[in-house]
Amino acid sequence: MKTAFLKRVGSLRNTVWGRFSLGFGIALILALLATRAAAFSLLGPFADWMVETNGYRQATPTLSCVKDIGGPMDIGSEYRWNVPVVTYGFDKSFLDYFGTNGVAAVESAIQVLNDLPPASDLVLTNYPLESQQINYQAQSLSLYDLKSETLSLLLEQMGLATPTRYVFALRRWDSMFLTNQYVLEWPDGTIPYYIVQRNFNPDTLAPSEYVNDTLYGGYVFPMTYYWPNDVLMYVVNPRSNMFTAVADAQGGAFVIPFWEQSLQFTPPLSIPGLNSGGFYTGLTRDDVGGLRYLLSADNVNYEKLLPDVSTFGPRRGGVGNDAWRPGVEKITFVSQPFDSRLQRFRPLRYHFTDAYLKNNVLMQQRAEREIRQPDFLFCAADTGDTTTNSYTPWIVRTDTTHWLNNAGLNGNINGEGPGVIQPPIKITFHKLGVSVVTSDTPDAGGTYNQGWGSFDNSTNVPVVYPSGIQPNMSQLTIRFHFFDTDFSPPTRVTNYIWHLSVPVGGQASLEISTNQTNWTPLATVTNAGSVIEWDHDGTDNPPKFFRAIPQ
Repeated sequence: MKTAFLKRVGSLRNTVWGRFSLGFGIALILALLATRAAAFSLLGPFADWMVETNGYRQATPTLSCVKDIGGPMDIGSEYRWNVPVVTYGFDKSFLDYFGTNGVAAVESAIQVLNDLPPASDLVLTNYPLESQQINYQAQSLSLYDLKSETLSLLLEQMGLATPTRYVFALRRWDSMFLTNQYVLEWPDGTIPYYIVQRNFNPDTLAPSEYVNDTLYGGYVFPMTYYWPNDVLMYVVNPRSNMFTAVADAQGGAFVIPFWEQSLQFTPPLSIPGLNSGGFYTGLTRDDVGGLRYLLSADNVNYEKLLPDVSTFGPRRGGVGNDAWRPGVEKITFVSQPFDSRLQRFRPLRYHFTDAYLKNNVLMQQRAEREIRQPDFLFCAADTGDTTTNSYTPWIVRTDTTHWLNNAGLNGNINGEGPGVIQPPIKITFHKLGVSVVTSDTPDAGGTYNQGWGSFDNSTNVPVVYPSGIQPNMSQLTIRFHFFDTDFSPPTRVTNYIWHLSVPVGGQASLEISTNQTNWTPLATVTNAGSVIEWDHDGTDNPPKFFRAIPQ
């Protein structure tokens, strides 16, 4: 019944009546066929077919401008931690910029994971379909929640990919997609030869088109100036919420509202990411479903232990580091000890019982891990550069290239996995500050506030970062990007960085000239301890010159 209805929707999508009645009809039929549908996606190192022209390895232009660190894995090719304890720490740059409030925010995110029961005890219905709420004070200040971003980043480094993005994933491009773009138009055999499904139901492990009860369809978007070949998603029920999973926050999945679909559609309308003022109250059902699959003792892979793990004195026939291993059930984050006198981290050593299978019998051996540096290190920095990048990533994190692929040990030498996540992992938050947009057109553009914060559903005033005044904040950093509007799309032709001696609270003038004699002020910025991003849209005829002058 549902299949027939969706085919009817496909035949009507380009008619006036179909567009008018679409929302009501889908909402009605889905209400009649109500199911609790869920799914998660798995992350691992890029496979050979996961190339830029297929929509992978992208610097996704989401609100947080994060870059892909890996691709979607199939069931059985997952990457996970196989030790029960991992450590975390903060370097001086993080402590200087975020202070004790920032440490508390990150540790609050960690606590969400530490509070989870063992994987086999997880009951998915105990978790909500959506957990993002809005703090309107923080929204008015354009603040992004440090705790919530950290929670999403931790899920990623535990082996979960963005589920909405990989409901359908392009494996091979073919010219047939120029005329057969929607999922209902794809010929037989399109899946899995041209398109694969890398979003899985946590109960059946079968491919799923749902994320937290939201049903998605696929639309193949051909390459343009703005975006490579890719499969975009659309929500079938216009009343459904999009990007509901915490794992979705790192972006990369453009979604087309169904009522805006057309074969001439460009560019995407809805982009994932945590909204300004948005925060997560906890994990959603699908996030927990993915962790349950990865860590469950029922999920057995042939795995190596991490290089810093030693096994000794077998209790019942120890095998060393290589063995068939069930999931560890639970991972606990602990703080890496820090020597304040020597200003360095101290080694942490712990013992655990390593479970493995031998001749289909569950065995155990004693193991010891010595961690000399944090598995997760949190930092703050200016994450931009002066190269061809026309954006500054808000978050930079270690990618998946050093994760250990054990496919060969599992009898599939060319396989994408399974594998083991290997530290160290470094997560760096950009010193997010004011964005200034100017133009050759007088009075165009403006100054836009944005920054990291900490807030919740209380009426407390949000915490705004940077936290406190540090000596290194006497330098004001301004990153300039010039976009030449003579090209379509506008092409970045210049990147430049000024480092000005301006005290916190001091100001600088952003100016333009065509002769380097007569200068026109375009904007004034204040040093708040963060990096100023300055974008200018214009032409290079006549040539133009730009400068930043302390006031």
